[in-house]
Amino acid sequence: MIRLAALALCFSLGLAQQSLFAQAVAPPHAPEIHAVLLSGDELSADLKFMCELAGPQGVRGWKLLESFLAEIFSGTDTSKPAIFDVLLAPTGADVRAYFPLQVVPGKPLGEKFLRNIDGIGIKSKKLVANFYQLGGGDKEIPGSAFNGFQRILVAPVNYSVIAKKRATLPPNLGDPMAAKVIAALLAKKFDVGIMLENLKKDAASIKARAADFQKVKDELNAGIKQAADELPEAFAVQKAILDHNLGELSRFISESSELTLGWTTDAPKKEARLDLEFEAVPGTDLEVSAKLLGQAPGMFSGVPRGKDAILSGRIHFPLDGFRKSNFLGAIPLLRASEEAKITISKDYTDEQKAARKQAWKVWFDMLTDGVNEGGVDGLIEVSQPNGEKSNLVFALKAKDGNAVKGALEPLPKMNGGYKVQFDVEKLGDYAIHTLAIPDTNEDMELLFGKGVPVYVATGPKAWWVAIGPKSLDQLKKAITDSTQPNAVLASNFLTLFYHVGPWLELVDTRRVRLDAKPSDVKLSDANLKDKKDRAAHRRLALEVLKEGKDTIETKLDAKNGRVTGSTRFDEGLLKFLGTEISDFSNKTLK
Repeated sequence: MIRLAALALCFSLGLAQQSLFAQAVAPPHAPEIHAVLLSGDELSADLKFMCELAGPQGVRGWKLLESFLAEIFSGTDTSKPAIFDVLLAPTGADVRAYFPLQVVPGKPLGEKFLRNIDGIGIKSKKLVANFYQLGGGDKEIPGSAFNGFQRILVAPVNYSVIAKKRATLPPNLGDPMAAKVIAALLAKKFDVGIMLENLKKDAASIKARAADFQKVKDELNAGIKQAADELPEAFAVQKAILDHNLGELSRFISESSELTLGWTTDAPKKEARLDLEFEAVPGTDLEVSAKLLGQAPGMFSGVPRGKDAILSGRIHFPLDGFRKSNFLGAIPLLRASEEAKITISKDYTDEQKAARKQAWKVWFDMLTDGVNEGGVDGLIEVSQPNGEKSNLVFALKAKDGNAVKGALEPLPKMNGGYKVQFDVEKLGDYAIHTLAIPDTNEDMELLFGKGVPVYVATGPKAWWVAIGPKSLDQLKKAITDSTQPNAVLASNFLTLFYHVGPWLELVDTRRVRLDAKPSDVKLSDANLKDKKDRAAHRRLALEVLKEGKDTIETKLDAKNGRVTGSTRFDEGLLKFLGTEISDFSNKTLK
């Protein structure tokens, strides 16, 4: 949901080429989209807080950055919000930026601001009172950091308004903070916030917004081409995924009543949060979809997060008609793509190819049944006690979890290293099977250990996989806990929690192992520098995060079709960000 929300807002900001405009003024049905920076003072306070988390080096970096920001903010009132209007029309988009002006007694309003932007390569030319050409205005000229126009809104507004197009800055512009959507966004007190709101909620306006976005869809679909070495079946899958994602985005832009994302750096709590709020226009398909969420607890909601968890997730996401139809249409394409890859492969014998096709048939049949059942209900839990290898428990609700046995049966024919033992144990309705895997997967060994045991549990309503030295006991406990869903969590449809440090250690260890292997590929100087820079950032992050406080947690809830959620970033991650910022300041601003 957060990904779709962010994508919808990005596309609305004009990042999907320039096909949302046909006239200079946005039509009445277009979404109102506004972004705000609460104030320059708040931004400075947040940066100071993060840099000072990094210790003495961070304090030095902040002092340099503070002086730099003072120059950047010169001529502005740092106690007031900066506001950005995103103006959409059928063939493109424009952004209108409002910067609060510092009132200097005895000086013309905006004079200090104009001197400041002149210093960064934006020359200004007065056209009429309070209206200026910036750079080349309508024309792009070499050497100008920006080409467009500026209007100064005099007292009591005291804002400078900048845009690329002259028509975007009419003489009758008013106080931006008086606008309904901006006022609502500012009231939420986000450090940085963005809101999409469709004030026109009638059927004709919804249809017009969808027609506008159809131009984007047509452009992007026309731009995707099959590669010369790409299988037609694989290209068909790629097209289907793009069509589905664009269809989702079209619904969010056309049928959202309100969609808000907001970032807050909370110094007293030593954390940061990314908040989401969403509500669909009443009576739309999108509202029907949203109202499916949060109606009942997921099957695995009664399984608590383990104390040693480095990754923990629960999802209970019902599918509406639009998603069902798209997924059911995509499954045959996915099936055809996998079968085509197997058919042309020179790495498998005919027996191995037949076994692989048999296993894929089981998976795709189960996927079809799952979509027809109406949703995704699953669990993932990765734990890692101190100094030990990891353990995984994964589960999915299914129409018939016992069908997974059909995917296990062909494994020995696919690779002689697979050994399957069925019905080793029984736990209630579930049969537990063991699987030995080929001892050739270095990544599996890195995460779970050498000769790692794999367990698969199958039953009438779900199937489970457990990997790791202690995973069998965890599997049995989770199966038992799942028999009693937690009614308190009925509104929660997604939770994701993870520790960044342990995963970063795994990535670093893997990278070191791969880099140690001989290679015929000769890297360019630029690639070598990029590789060294990435390694340096990893080492810095590992050093900063070794003390812990490195968690990220996302929770999304729904009630009567209104979706709310938040992603929380722990203190250690802000310390790492502050360390990077101060390191940059110490190297480049001194």
